[in-house]
Amino acid sequence: MIKFLSALALLVTSSAFGQYETHLALQKSSFLIGEPVLATITITNRAGTDVILGGVGARPWLQFQFADTEGRVLPAVSLSSKDPIKLKAGGTTRHTAEIEGNASTSTLGTFYTTASIYHPLSAQYYITNRARITVTDGKPMFDKTFGVPAGYDQAGRARRYQLIIFRDVDSIQFYSRLVDDRTKDNLTTQLLGPITSSLQPQAEIDIKNRLQVLFMAQQHVFCHTIVNPDGKIAKRDYYLDDEGDNRPTLVLTKTGASILGGRYFDPNKPPEAAKGIRKASERPKGL
Repeated sequence: MIKFLSALALLVTSSAFGQYETHLALQKSSFLIGEPVLATITITNRAGTDVILGGVGARPWLQFQFADTEGRVLPAVSLSSKDPIKLKAGGTTRHTAEIEGNASTSTLGTFYTTASIYHPLSAQYYITNRARITVTDGKPMFDKTFGVPAGYDQAGRARRYQLIIFRDVDSIQFYSRLVDDRTKDNLTTQLLGPITSSLQPQAEIDIKNRLQVLFMAQQHVFCHTIVNPDGKIAKRDYYLDDEGDNRPTLVLTKTGASILGGRYFDPNKPPEAAKGIRKASERPKGL
């Protein structure tokens, strides 16, 4: 239920509690129902000796607890690790984990979450600060049924692709969702990226029953994303429309889909000297 993403050694940290100084920070505070929660835990070891967390046969070293505004507590979500993690005495590390949506944002409402870090020497868990999340939902602007093709789990079962534009306080985000057509359960909710409302997205189901989506991430920058029948993002590419001319268009083909028009753009590639300095407006926000 929790995917461990990264660990980073640091020099400084934050609030104190027991054998550890800890701090919990979430990537954001507003989520769509079923959306994974990205959480970062900062730990400073104040035990006076090195601490080893995780390893084969060790108890879970990290737990997340969610509770609603009435105090009702949801089942805890735990993280174990096969490889041991060493916290040096006096040292600080930062750990990033992704909590699946069915364990964190499966219900509409306002919730509070804390993280607990295990201290093996005292056999206790030490709790972080509390972070607030709001779980909401939006009406799909695209909703189509397809059959799961061979090669995927539950082949032949009917599912639905949905696309949702989510307007937060200071941003507009674009999501894909996979829904079981019979039970109506949300299977996955994936963030595709920022979107502008000035142009309607293009969306089609291709011959392999993948969802092909083309949308304007920001002015003159278009994002082409392919979502597999299991809800996972298979590919994400970017195109420029050259200041309004030659706008990219999504076209289905015999093997999938192609982008006609526009110019392929890699936001992570340094600009070529001969082409001058790349404008900041050409880089999609949030990448």
